[in-house]
Amino acid sequence: MKRENMEQELFLGVNATIEQRWQALSLNIQACYERLAGDREVVREAGIMWTCGHVAISAVDVSQINEQIGRLVNWYRRQLPLQGAICWYLTATPPGDLAARMFARGFEPNWQPHWMWCELSYLKEHHTYPSNVSIRVVEDDPVWQVDNLPYYNKKDVAILAALAHVQPRRVWHLAAFRGQQVVGRCFLNVTTGERGIGGLFSMGVIPAARKQGIGTALAQAACELARQVGCHHVVLNATEMGEPVYRRVGFQSMGYGHTWYLRDRTLAASALTEEQVALLEAVGRGDIALLDEASKRVEERVLHEAAPNGLTPLDIAVRCQQSASAEWLVKHGVCLDLLSAWDLGWKEQIPILLASHPELVNLQRGEWRATPLHTAIQRDDLELVKLLLVVPHDLSIKDGEFGSTALGWANYFERPEMIALIEQCQTRWKR
Repeated sequence: MKRENMEQELFLGVNATIEQRWQALSLNIQACYERLAGDREVVREAGIMWTCGHVAISAVDVSQINEQIGRLVNWYRRQLPLQGAICWYLTATPPGDLAARMFARGFEPNWQPHWMWCELSYLKEHHTYPSNVSIRVVEDDPVWQVDNLPYYNKKDVAILAALAHVQPRRVWHLAAFRGQQVVGRCFLNVTTGERGIGGLFSMGVIPAARKQGIGTALAQAACELARQVGCHHVVLNATEMGEPVYRRVGFQSMGYGHTWYLRDRTLAASALTEEQVALLEAVGRGDIALLDEASKRVEERVLHEAAPNGLTPLDIAVRCQQSASAEWLVKHGVCLDLLSAWDLGWKEQIPILLASHPELVNLQRGEWRATPLHTAIQRDDLELVKLLLVVPHDLSIKDGEFGSTALGWANYFERPEMIALIEQCQTRWKR
C-alpha cells in the first residue's frame, strides 16, 4: 500500500483532547455505516443518522428527540424486508433520559460498548503468530464459506469489494489465512480531515484458531496500515474477550458507551398508542405526576403487560433506575419479581418475596427464558445466588435459548463456588 495516495490528507493530531477523540470516534462510526449502506438510503437529521441496520446519535436536542425517534422507527417499519437496527450513542456526554425515550418507542437494552483508543506512535510491534498463517488485504475475494467466523456477514462482501476500488480509498478488508482457509478477519475504516482517524471493525477469529496470536496480528496489521495511510490514531469497540488482545497491541480504554436495539419483530407488531408511549416514558423518567395522568388514559393491563419490545413498565423502571416509578407500579398492583427488587437495590425485599411467593425462584423471563438463578450465575453474583438458594428450586428447569439448567450455566461460566452450592442443594432437597 502506498502512502502517497493520501499524503495530502489531514488527520487528527497526536495531541488530541478527549473531546476531539470522541468527535473523531463519532464521525468514523457514522462514516463506516454510511459506506456499508452502499446504495441504500442514509438519513441525517439534527445529530442523528440512520440507515440499514444502524442508528448513530451524536447530539440530542431535547425539544426534537421524541419526534426524531418516532420518525426513524417509522422509517424502519417502511423498509422491506423488515430489519432490526442497533442504535449507538456516540458522545461522552451522559445520555440523561434518552434510554427512557428509546424504551418507550420500541428500542430495548443492548450491550455496553467498550471504546478503546490507540495512538499509533505507541503501537507495540513484533507480535508472534503461527508461521503457517498469513495476513493480507483482500480485494475481490469471493464469499467465504466460513460458518463460525464472528461478525462475518456475507451480504457485506460485495460492498467491501466495491469499497476497495473507490478512490481515494477509505476502507481495507484484512484477512488471516491458514493455507487457503480463512481463520480471521477485520476491516479498517479511515476518515480524514481535522478529526480523521482509523476505525477497526468486525474483528473475528474462528474458535479453533483462537489464543494463537492471530487476533493480535490482525489488529497489529490494521494499525500499521492506518499508520501508512497517515492516521495517528485508531479506535475500536472491544468485547470482553477482545480487550486483552487490543491491549497487547497498544490500545487503552477510552470509556464505555451506550447502545439500544430495535428488533424486526417489534417493527412487525402494532405500534403503541401515544397514550401508551407517554406512560412508558413517564415510568422511565420517574415523572410521577405525568405517570398519574398518563395512567388514566390507558387500560390497566398496560401496567402489567410487555410492550412489543419485550419490556414491561416495571422492566423500564428497573433499567432506568427509577425507584419512585417502581414503587408507583407496585402500589398499583404490579407484581414485584426477585431480579427487579435486587436490581433496584431493594435487597431487604428478597427474603419477604421468597417467603410469600417461593414460586418466583422458578419464574422464567426474558428472551432467553432464564430463571433468576440462571441470571445470577451469568452475572457472577455470588451474593444473589446464595440468597436465592435459601428456598427450594426446580433445578431441572432449562433456559429457552441454550436448553441448559442453572448448574449447566455454572459449569459453562466456570463458577466453582456456585457449582458446589447448587450440588449441595440438589442433595439436600432430594432427602
